[in-house]
Amino acid sequence: MTKFLLFLLVLVAATLIWLVTRPAAPKPYADEYRLALEAHPGSAAGIETGLERFTEAYHDLTSPDVGDHVAALYADPLYFNDSLKTFRSRQELVDYMTATASMLDESTVEIQQILRDGNDVFVRWTMTFASSTMGRKITSESIGMTHLRFDADGRILLHQDFWDSASGLYRNLPVVGYLLKKIDQTMDG
Repeated sequence: MTKFLLFLLVLVAATLIWLVTRPAAPKPYADEYRLALEAHPGSAAGIETGLERFTEAYHDLTSPDVGDHVAALYADPLYFNDSLKTFRSRQELVDYMTATASMLDESTVEIQQILRDGNDVFVRWTMTFASSTMGRKITSESIGMTHLRFDADGRILLHQDFWDSASGLYRNLPVVGYLLKKIDQTMDG
């Protein structure tokens, strides 16, 4: 029993350290998104090229070339928000995506639908990923939508994800997932 409690304490501490050391997306990000819409109007000329690159880059985030794909896909400066983080620099985004990829065992993003309205593109997707943490394999499936705007060369100027990161990611983490389930049970009454 003592080993179990020690393990649980280490697990809680590791999870809290991980959460604290990962800077969150600035709040309220809705204001930043509105400002980004004004700053990055986009161009319809690059949509086709950009969508091909987007599909290739996100199909498998565990690809050893993910950093190169992301660097080729995004403009600089840019606005990127995945509901967890916000970036305005391509290199910061490349570093983030490369670090994210290194934590994944498997990753697939399947495009379900693409909607276009002038310079705006909305991509509905399903993301599945698997990762191992503390000897436990975590598998998650999420649904979401991404709003994209491209420059004339097909590079992404604006990337805003809309997805439930609590259900898609945090509920699968040890301790945090347990706490979220307990909160749900309490609210369900």
